Amino acid sequence: MYLCIDIGNSRTKASVYNQTGEVMETIVFEGNSVEPVQALNQRHPSAHVIVAATADRLWELSSLQCEGKNISLSATTSLPIEIVYATPHTLGEDRIAGACGAKALYPNKNCLIVSAGTCMTIDLLTSAGIYLGGNISPGMDMRLRAMHDYTAKLPLAELGWPRLPFGDSTLHALQNGACLGMVMEIEGMLNRAKNALGDVFVVMTGGNAAFLADRLESQIFVAPELVTQGLFQILEFNVKNYK
Repeated sequence: MYLCIDIGNSRTKASVYNQTGEVMETIVFEGNSVEPVQALNQRHPSAHVIVAATADRLWELSSLQCEGKNISLSATTSLPIEIVYATPHTLGEDRIAGACGAKALYPNKNCLIVSAGTCMTIDLLTSAGIYLGGNISPGMDMRLRAMHDYTAKLPLAELGWPRLPFGDSTLHALQNGACLGMVMEIEGMLNRAKNALGDVFVVMTGGNAAFLADRLESQIFVAPELVTQGLFQILEFNVKNYK
């Protein structure tokens, strides 16, 4: 078994994969404590483990007692893709894993990888498996919260899709600015990627992926397990190639 752990800014997702790449069980919980992961590993004892952390990890991999590969994903980890990035040591581990997941799920395709979480990342992977880089911008909740927190009178708006593209109230203006603005940002980057590479698949993941995908005009593939799938690919690559 392969235990794959994605520690995000606000929650942790952990999945156990078997040797054929089938998900045996996935758990999602707030924070990044080790106890839920230990319980998952007791239900599905794993030989190998990998962890990617956007937030600080407060526990050691050794606490999971996996006897095989124990990998903390980093810029020095051997990968099934090539990374072309000026500062690989600053590249988010979730972005690396997402690119590896996209390569596995959509082989030989140019992929625009959109992760709609606390921040929104938009990354570009070529059909040859070369990660070119991407952009980071505030996520949906962050955009709505910032407009409230950094102004004197703007309310805190909830997610929503106003009927008109130009808001006919302050609430609708805030919702369009945050939600429709993210859609337009994704579509703009997709057009640039198509101009450079031709056909491009859009792969979305993250908490707001389904909400956004419903409004995008292009064909979108929502992959909730993209990051843990990528972690599985990285872990399997290292198990097979580095004894």
